[in-house]
Amino acid sequence: MTQKPRALGAELLIPLLALAFTVYFLATTSAMEWEAKANGVIVGWILIALVGVQLVRSAIDLARGRANLSFAPLVEPAGAMGKRLGMMVVTIALVAGVPWAGVGLGLFLALAAGFAVMGVRPLRRILVVSFCVALACSLLFTVALDSGLPHGPVENLLLRVFR
Repeated sequence: MTQKPRALGAELLIPLLALAFTVYFLATTSAMEWEAKANGVIVGWILIALVGVQLVRSAIDLARGRANLSFAPLVEPAGAMGKRLGMMVVTIALVAGVPWAGVGLGLFLALAAGFAVMGVRPLRRILVVSFCVALACSLLFTVALDSGLPHGPVENLLLRVFR
C-alpha cells in the first residue's frame, strides 16, 4: 500500500515563522539586561532546537519520498478560505487593538468576532462565552498576577473594584 506524501510546505510554515520570530526576538533584545531577557533566551533557544529537529525529520522524509513541499492543505478545502481569512483579520485586529482596548475588551471583541466568523450560533452563546473568557483572563492577568499586559477600560474598572 502506497502512502500519500505529507505536504511539508504547509506543515513547516508555522515552525519557520516561529524560528523567524525567535531570531528577531533574540536580535532585538540583545542589548537588554540579562534579567529582562533570560526566560525569552532560554525558551528561544529551546524553540530553535525543536525547529531544527523538525527540519531534520522533514529533510529525511523528503529524501525518502514520504513527503513533498506542497502547500495544498493551506488552501483546501477552498470553501474554508473565507473563514481562514476572516480569522486572520480578527487576529490582526486583536494584536493592533490590544494596546488601546486592553486585554479584556480586546479579547471579548476578538472572541465574539472569531466565533461569528466560524459560524457559531446563537448570538447569545457567542456573547456569554466571550464575556466569561475575557472576564476570567482580565481577572487573572490584571488582578491576580498583575502581569503588566495592556490595560483598557475593563482592567481599569477591575483595578478600581479590587484595589
